[in-house]
Amino acid sequence: MKPINFLLGLFLLLLGTVFFMNSIGYCSWALLRLSPLIGPFLLILLGIGLLWKERIPKGIAFGLVLLFVGVTVAFYLINPQFSPVQKAETHLLVNFDAYPELSAGKLKLKYGAGELTLGATSEHWVEGRFRGLPAVPNFTEKNRKLHLNIRPKIHIGRRSRAGQQRSVWKLNLSPQLPWEIELQTGAIKGNLNLTGIPLHQLNLKIGASAMEIRLGGNGQYSLVRIDTGASDLRIFVPVSVGLRVKLDGALTKTNLEASGLFFSNHRFVSENYESAAERIDLELNLAVSRLEIIRIPVPVHGATGPVI
Repeated sequence: MKPINFLLGLFLLLLGTVFFMNSIGYCSWALLRLSPLIGPFLLILLGIGLLWKERIPKGIAFGLVLLFVGVTVAFYLINPQFSPVQKAETHLLVNFDAYPELSAGKLKLKYGAGELTLGATSEHWVEGRFRGLPAVPNFTEKNRKLHLNIRPKIHIGRRSRAGQQRSVWKLNLSPQLPWEIELQTGAIKGNLNLTGIPLHQLNLKIGASAMEIRLGGNGQYSLVRIDTGASDLRIFVPVSVGLRVKLDGALTKTNLEASGLFFSNHRFVSENYESAAERIDLELNLAVSRLEIIRIPVPVHGATGPVI
């Protein structure tokens, strides 16, 4: 067998092995880091072939093929770095006992694609459950304020396989603290039930998403800012809440006028905005989106529960 034919055939066999291992869940991209080691081996084989007067005996060629393919498969099996990405589940608990003197909370959450749910809990300051991509939480206390940062854990070389999973993150916040919430996400299906959670400010930067947000019982005044692409956005607000909406989105389909809001000073305003005990300002920067404001009856106190 000519060395050049042998090397070409060996390369195709190894490439096919890599693709096969990737198709059954094993990560292949990190194998590229071994390229500086594989190249010299191929040159050595070429040199050996030339020493054999440009012909490699079939028995030796077959043995080398088995050796290289076997080593490649074994490398995947024994190295946890290449093992299949599992839909692991991680948990987060911030107990009352750990921070007994808290007076406020701030949440910053970064999330990719998948499903995201927020709710309330009376059992802990914070509790969360994360399936798919694991979450990396980091929380500290400063001046009696809980600072909670959550981001997804991405392994180098696993991004393409992990990105195919549908992650499901569920997070509950204690209504005993007033919260500042900042969410930055990709394309998600979201359900944010913030009813009964004191809310100073909510900042959302989301991709093309389907999102439901439930407000009410958030304190005397709350500011909600939403910046999104092509999304389907539904916001539920009790009729007792004074509501004012600033909308920037010429191509956005809305029901603002049909929901009982009148237009004044570049904003849509509810009739009870000035007199209401609870007020919410919505500042919306939307692309080609669908926006629906739904005015609902006053929720029963304590009806909101955890989403976990």
